[in-house]
Amino acid sequence: MRFLLTCTLLATLVAPAFAEGPKISWDLKDALRQVDRQADDFQTAMARVEMVRADLSGTEISREKGTIFMDKKGNIRLDVDSDEPRTMLVTKSYLYIHYPNQKRVESYNLSKHKTRMEPYMRLGFTNSGRDLEDDYLLTSLGERDIDSNRTLGLELTPEKDKARAVMGKAQLWIDQASWMPAQQVIAASSRGEEITLTYSFVARNLQLNPDLFSTKWPRGTDKEKM
Repeated sequence: MRFLLTCTLLATLVAPAFAEGPKISWDLKDALRQVDRQADDFQTAMARVEMVRADLSGTEISREKGTIFMDKKGNIRLDVDSDEPRTMLVTKSYLYIHYPNQKRVESYNLSKHKTRMEPYMRLGFTNSGRDLEDDYLLTSLGERDIDSNRTLGLELTPEKDKARAVMGKAQLWIDQASWMPAQQVIAASSRGEEITLTYSFVARNLQLNPDLFSTKWPRGTDKEKM
């Protein structure tokens, strides 16, 4: 009898450790309100990011890591870790790719290079819930864990045909603790590939040096318009 009572007590104590954690079922409108609150208070963000490019059959093309910075104006700086380091700077109208070892910077006018995917890295950082509702058809994808983060997924399909010709759709997985992106999966229609960006060590509203987003390049840098 003592043995049975002991086993019953142990089972009572141990079972919760193996029980599935609590799940939150978010209404889409409630989730968008949370995104709005994050966007209203957003000033800057810094994070580590892993970028994986694959063709539409799922075959991996490339995998890179780097550090990303954003500000409230929507400027993006991405320092890519590589044997051949490069910095990508996205402003409202231009994309710059700087190769410091080669003393060279490429300049892309985004109005002429509409198939570039770099501006979509803003999704979920500087976009409010209202912006997402205005520009995309939204579908809830439910919840899942990415690393140690509990996330809520949204599928974004551009409202306009011209936008869909560039980006067919995107998945935005939002960390429920910070309401900032944990992962973006972007299907690039025009390039026939899918880009997955997974974020870690995300910090928001830091005092970032404005020079991070400067388009002044070191003396002797060759400037190439693409």
